Amino acid sequence: MTDRPATAAPSPARRPADRLHLSPRHRAQLEALLRERLPGVEVWAYGSRITGESHDGSDLDLVLRAPDLREIPIGRLSDLREALRESTIPFLVEARDWARLPEEFQGEIARNHVVLIKAAERRDRDGQLESKSGNVPAPTLGHYYHPPFPGQWHRMPLYSMARWVNGLAFRNITFSSSAVGRPVIKISEIKGGISGQTKFTCQNFDESVRVHAGDLLFSWSGQPETSIDAFWWRGPEGWLNQHIFRVTPSTGIDTVFFFYLLKYLKPSFVSIARNKQTIGLGHVTKRDLENIEAALPDLREQRAIAHVLGALDDKIELNRRMNETLEAMARALFQSWFVDFDPVRAKMEGRDTGLPTEIADLFPDRLVDSEMGRIPAGWRTDTLDAIASLNPESWSTRNAPEQVTYVDLANTKRGHIETVELHSWSTAPSRARRVLRPGDTIVGTVRPGNESYALIGGDGLTASTGFAVLRPRTSNDREIVWCAATSRGNIDRLAHLAGGSAYPAVRSSAVAETRIVLSDGSVRKGFSSITAGWFDRIENNKRTSRKLVALRDALLAPLVSGKLRVPQSAA
Repeated sequence: MTDRPATAAPSPARRPADRLHLSPRHRAQLEALLRERLPGVEVWAYGSRITGESHDGSDLDLVLRAPDLREIPIGRLSDLREALRESTIPFLVEARDWARLPEEFQGEIARNHVVLIKAAERRDRDGQLESKSGNVPAPTLGHYYHPPFPGQWHRMPLYSMARWVNGLAFRNITFSSSAVGRPVIKISEIKGGISGQTKFTCQNFDESVRVHAGDLLFSWSGQPETSIDAFWWRGPEGWLNQHIFRVTPSTGIDTVFFFYLLKYLKPSFVSIARNKQTIGLGHVTKRDLENIEAALPDLREQRAIAHVLGALDDKIELNRRMNETLEAMARALFQSWFVDFDPVRAKMEGRDTGLPTEIADLFPDRLVDSEMGRIPAGWRTDTLDAIASLNPESWSTRNAPEQVTYVDLANTKRGHIETVELHSWSTAPSRARRVLRPGDTIVGTVRPGNESYALIGGDGLTASTGFAVLRPRTSNDREIVWCAATSRGNIDRLAHLAGGSAYPAVRSSAVAETRIVLSDGSVRKGFSSITAGWFDRIENNKRTSRKLVALRDALLAPLVSGKLRVPQSAA
């Protein structure tokens, strides 16, 4: 929900004798994920990414070799494959079990492979490295976390302050073939809400893992900076999946205050996860929560603190809901005018269009046949590139700025850019090339069903080449380009085009080739005259929310740590 820049950590250098075509960032992320899900398993890479025949989007083929080369349990393989699908690695990773491969295939892999993870690197159940003998643990964190709190506040281990109920493992769930039943809530749902990628089940489970709107959740595994955090669940009733705790504070602890306490302690969570995994995925265990000391003021002061911080978050949430309403209004009007042709049909039937006379007069009073079915007379079928240019500007070594503010797929969701990264040009990701201007619509072309799209409201941003950038040819077409390119039907179309390939992506041109029914310029101008103010209001709400987020974050640590005291009458 925040748009704060986050300076990216430098990536480790590629190993000297490494034939594997894989960026250091993605290699580190992949190794961390593999070590977490399958500790002690040796991992080999083979195929095009070591033969020199690959490109940035090529699949990565892995083979997993368990100790003694025994079969890896199907449940653990399923967990790994699901984690790979949910990761931000922008290409398909195929992981196969060595013990289940034919001998001739084993021999072929053995002749040409790269060892990604050696079998000697094993980890105990808490993720700590063991020695090669497997029985002498590596040094532990050696750190009992004591965040600062006033001396008079009641101190205790964080874990003892609440009931922490973990979710279900994927291997225990039978998913529905469509959105039937209740959603299974993973970190992607916590961060982005229910989407076309959400899985549903008709099974029933223990009530302890049923999640209701308003429940406090804590994601304890994933990217340390972005995933390990406290969240409110605001979606429909569902079932909690593994790697997320449902948190119920003990009697005498205000739930909203406890949420902000977890937010205050996030640096401790990130530090723990980084120490365990160094880079990439990490986790915070029950033992870690027991080793974090927290403190509480009396209940009245807890509520006063929660009131101050909660009021800011309530305004941020109100802006979010208002933006959803404004966007829904724009989409509904687009559907009415340019898909269902309601004003034309009203005229044909002698009914009032419900529009101002000067707008209603712009519409014809009959429909004619076309390749897309019956459309208003005088209109034509076309594609989006008739009113928008595709990827109009890109940075190169000749015109690159000293620094780029980078927008990537993982941080863009359903019209909202959650965070951006600041990079010098020399260290920026190779995909940081697309120049963005106000009014551009960006649509993710890698796994398009993930709904990574946004309308750009400000200058100075650079997007990944994983986006298609559509720039309206006239300012009057900003809203139509956005509505057409990001409609549910078009996102489903792009996802279907990508779904049949090993690498789930489409070309940028597939976005520009979106079929539309194109009216004359006067109707499009009329649509803009009504909806432009709505989109401007959305951008203004986003700017206001960014300021509120900054204020809330500035107050969070002083209030929850007791450095800044709140008059208890504020509650």
